Amino acid sequence: MMYLNFMRHAKSDLNDDVDDFSRPITTEGVETTKKISNFLKKNSIYFDLIFCSPAVRTRQTLDCLIENLKTEQSKIINDYNLYEGNEDNFLLRISNIRRYKNVLVITHEPQILYFINYFLEHTENNNFDFVNSSLITLEFNISEWNELSNLNVKLKKFLDPNKLI
Repeated sequence: MMYLNFMRHAKSDLNDDVDDFSRPITTEGVETTKKISNFLKKNSIYFDLIFCSPAVRTRQTLDCLIENLKTEQSKIINDYNLYEGNEDNFLLRISNIRRYKNVLVITHEPQILYFINYFLEHTENNNFDFVNSSLITLEFNISEWNELSNLNVKLKKFLDPNKLI
């Protein structure tokens, strides 16, 4: 089994004086990301490889996650496809991954919705409210990422930080 996780960035500051790429996360965003990271830590869930949009809010979300999970071993890749919205290029990149089994992608809406609709289009339960800092895990019955398909996937879990204690 291989796992592909998507996390939406933490709540960001909507200050009009800052361009979209440079928007930082809020204190509330830090707290909701801590809820997710505490759940992951408590359940011994760690990631081998992390793709992150280079936007400030996604990088700060990643920093908060790493600080709480202490996952220094994870390889981290900044990927502009996740900010600029080139989903097909990103899927191609995923299909070329070697040796990693549990991959996290920290990105934005509507990219997450695109990936979930693509992978879960054949399932009944694919309506999710991707609030900030939410995380979804897809489980693939594959041994190599180049076997990735919407036909060999199932929803493993969906974490809404607002529903975690």
